[in-house]
Amino acid sequence: MPIKMPTNLKFFSSIPLFPPVMDSGKLLRSASALVGSTVSGQHLLEIKGYSHIKEVIPSTNCIVSRRFRVGGHDWCIRYYPNGIYPGWSEYIAVTLYLDGSVNQGVRAHFSFTVLNQAGEPMPASWNYYNGGYTFTSWDWEGPRTFIRKATLEGSGPLHDNCFTIRCDLTVIMPPEAKGVDTESPPPPPPPSPAVSVPPSDLIRHLGGLLATGDGADVTFEVDGKTFLAHTSVVASRSPVLRADLFGAVGKKKRNGVIADSAGAVVRIDNMEARDFEALLHFMYTDSLPEMKGGGDAVAMLPDLVAAANRYKMERLRLVCEDKLCGYVNVRTVAAMLAFAGEHHCHGLQKKCLRLLDDPANLREIVETEGLEHLAKSYPLVLKDLIAKFATKPSLCDFVS
Repeated sequence: MPIKMPTNLKFFSSIPLFPPVMDSGKLLRSASALVGSTVSGQHLLEIKGYSHIKEVIPSTNCIVSRRFRVGGHDWCIRYYPNGIYPGWSEYIAVTLYLDGSVNQGVRAHFSFTVLNQAGEPMPASWNYYNGGYTFTSWDWEGPRTFIRKATLEGSGPLHDNCFTIRCDLTVIMPPEAKGVDTESPPPPPPPSPAVSVPPSDLIRHLGGLLATGDGADVTFEVDGKTFLAHTSVVASRSPVLRADLFGAVGKKKRNGVIADSAGAVVRIDNMEARDFEALLHFMYTDSLPEMKGGGDAVAMLPDLVAAANRYKMERLRLVCEDKLCGYVNVRTVAAMLAFAGEHHCHGLQKKCLRLLDDPANLREIVETEGLEHLAKSYPLVLKDLIAKFATKPSLCDFVS
């Protein structure tokens, strides 16, 4: 016999399962915001008596700066006058050290900048930037090959046996939950602007000038091909080309550039046409041209790094270095590490060494390349590996 359900159950089904909290008929509201923030600081490390310090501090040993506090943590700088690893005595190394215990990693961005006698930064090739590192308790990080001593001793920063390194540090603070006032009425929306200004289209117009050649006043001859360009644009993007284009008297060769007295034709040696085309594209649009497939990018990006160093275009160098980091794997790491050391690509070098932190990766590289081939084709890579694992007794497991 079917059971007849009471009809009054329909009343209860209309009641919300979780009704809003009410106080005397008023809906109680609350809100919170998760807020992320950063704290920045700066520390100057003066090296006074450079040559005397170099004589008394042996290789792999360091001098530690006074502690400074940024983002609620104590930091100091370690200065290695004769190299951080055995066999690296031709380099000065500096590292940033987190001097204390932390419950969770401290994320930070930092840079080391060499200052000239006037207290102004030296060119970018003298400096180091780390775009993000997570420090653990009593942890350190920094460029192992910061400055070649021979370069420092023959250049401007060293004055009266002294020079200065500036450390800029930004600590990313843990997100905080903060209360939000829900009682006050929301502010009225801002009035609509009287004039709607579109986004900047300067890059589109400059790229159009390059594509059409309208108004071009200089022709570049590269690898059998010609490229039309505009002297003012090219000179504003590269100090090297600016000196060559505006300083040519008669026929003059400088940095691989040959310009005639009229400045109408410039021949660039030792560069492929496609690399120069990409270089020009970056000068006009501040971006790289689209590359077909990973193989094309891996082949072109190292050439563009070399071109960026040649023409002192630091942003181009960093853009290419960042893209190269995406192609680091066990098949490419040996060549990438050798390239990074030759062209002072500290970020790429760090990416390669982090890959080698995994013993399985190291074993595969040694088995694939062979120690004899590594020593012959990539001697600096083998040197990096030995330095990296000199303190690890298990190294023999990989090379036996």
